[in-house]
Order: sequence, then C-alpha cells, then structure tokens
Amino acid sequence: MKTSISLITVTLMLASCASDDDQQPSQDHNLKNELRWNDLRVGQSNRFIAFRTSCPTSGNIEYTGDTLLLEVVSQGEGLGLRESYTAGSPILLLIDIIPAIYPVIPENDYLLLPERNSSQLFFFFGNDTLPMQKPSNINLQQGSCFIEYSNGDPFIGEEIGRISPYSIGDKQYFDKRVVSCVPPFLNLDAYLVFDSKQLHISMTISADPGAIFNVSGFGLIAND
Repeated sequence: MKTSISLITVTLMLASCASDDDQQPSQDHNLKNELRWNDLRVGQSNRFIAFRTSCPTSGNIEYTGDTLLLEVVSQGEGLGLRESYTAGSPILLLIDIIPAIYPVIPENDYLLLPERNSSQLFFFFGNDTLPMQKPSNINLQQGSCFIEYSNGDPFIGEEIGRISPYSIGDKQYFDKRVVSCVPPFLNLDAYLVFDSKQLHISMTISADPGAIFNVSGFGLIAND
C-alpha cells in the first residue's frame, strides 16, 4: 500500500538496544543463552511479547499478554527453530496451538528459512533467505505505522534497508536492518527489524475501512 500517515510513538516492552555489527560469533560466552543468528546453537532462546495498536487514531499499545518463545532445536541432521506460547498466554485459553518447528540453515552471509509458513514471526516474509550482510544503499526513516523511504513512501518490495535511529517509546535502535518482502496475496505490509545477532521486531500492518491501520506483532524482550 502506498499511503503515508502522520508520526505516532509506539511504546513496547522490548529488550535494550545496541548498535549492529558484523563481528564473528560473540566472544562473551552468551551467558543468558540468547538466540544468536551469527552463532546458532541448540538450546538458545528468545522471548517475544505480542502487541497491537492502530493508527493514526491511537498511539496506545495493547499488550495481549501472550509471550512467544523462540528456541533453537536439533532437527534431523541440522538445526530448527521452535515457536511456542509460554504457559499463561491468554491465547492458549481460546485455541489449541501446536508448537511450530521449521528448519533454519545458517550460511556465511544469510539464513535460509525454507519452511516458515507456520511461523508467527516469519510467515509473511516472501523470501527463503534472510540477509545478514549490511545493505549498502537503501537508507530508511521512521514514519508512523510505516517504515519509509527518504521520500516518505512506505518501504516495500524485495530490497534490504537500514534504519538508524529507530525509536520505540523510550528505546532507540541504531543501524538495524529492515526487510519487507510480502507476497501480494497477503494484502498487508510487514517488517522484520533485526541485526546480525537477533530479531528485534516482527510486525504486520493491515488496512481497515475508514483509513485506519491495524498494527500487530511481536517485540523482543530480554531473557531473565
């Protein structure tokens, strides 16, 4: 969609932010065993909080109470990602959700996610390849519902962008990658905001009658 709307501030309970880098696997020993894209190991995990809001009429975030756990597991002779809602998530009282498990294949400059249709985080991404290398020429800016090109148009298509800074409430992200490769039949806009180590935000934006946009997604929260 090509609609550009006014700036609102969205507040999420997210993990603290840091600059992106393309270093080799971390040497900090990953004491919290967080999921690291650049050094995937069985047993690593991240948690994501579910949120929703609307714009341009509302800048208030509603937290659904649902927490999605993303874990690295062994799958066949390789690695897989397992998504499951944690105990106490309200959605489990409404429907029976079977954990989703799908393969992940790490390469030097990218991750392959060939079977992500059942994923809550990656289902909309219309490319098997999640690029981990730094893009060189697409600079983006923060809009309201949308991440935008410098001319104010929403960022869409198969390009790889970079945004810095990106503010969410009192948090600021620097040098984050953004992809928005959404098949047309889904009829929505969507973004993955990530760096070489972690996914930070997965969000979708769909239009409602009356020029209202529904925003929903998941934001990374810090491991205990």
